[in-house]
Amino acid sequence: MSELPSFTVLLQRLLDHRGPESAARAAGPASAAVLAGATPDGPLLRNLAPALGLDPADLFEIADVPLPPDLAPVGGMVTTSVVGVLRLCRALPAERRGELLDFVAALPPSSPSPQGGRIEGLPARLPRSAQPGNLLMRLVAVRNLGWTGTAKVFRLLTGRSWMSDAYGRIATGEQPVTPDLLVDFATVLAWPAPELAALLGVPLSGRPPVPPAEVTDTARLLVGLRRLGVAQLREAEDLARVLG
Repeated sequence: MSELPSFTVLLQRLLDHRGPESAARAAGPASAAVLAGATPDGPLLRNLAPALGLDPADLFEIADVPLPPDLAPVGGMVTTSVVGVLRLCRALPAERRGELLDFVAALPPSSPSPQGGRIEGLPARLPRSAQPGNLLMRLVAVRNLGWTGTAKVFRLLTGRSWMSDAYGRIATGEQPVTPDLLVDFATVLAWPAPELAALLGVPLSGRPPVPPAEVTDTARLLVGLRRLGVAQLREAEDLARVLG
């Protein structure tokens, strides 16, 4: 599979897919600067993210700009706790899922782990390349998931039962991003699959089904959990058990 183009081209792809009304809402100095060829930096990306309706950390990864400390996942040995909260969230009724999402959003970010933000189950040097699969795995890593955690969350939210090393092959480009795999990534990342496909230039085979609300809410919760330490995750898990 060919490498991804520059961030300018990726942004243009996104705006083209969304159509003129969305592009008009996203218009502003930040997007104009990028489309004019400006090198994306932290302040520009922070201004652009809300205009695009994207999580700032995701946009930093798409632009291949190092994450600042306040956007980076907290790291540490949290995979089991994260998966436990997600599993409980998916089983909750809609209004209870909303309460859990609000509770997690109100928690203050945790201090970096003693390992210096190292994500459990992720190699010390996550390979970086312009391959679509590499970007997808970096977007998953932003959610504080290593390869083992990724396998568990994919199984929970999409039913894909792959071993963890398969996700390592996606990160290195050895495993191609097929249309069905991209749809599963979109589900876990809480992105519309057609939009993610347009961004990465991966054609879909037909119109993918929209994930059920409990899956989408759980994927959204995953974003909120990335800045929490083990103690806070236990608080969220305790609340989820009470709500259930």
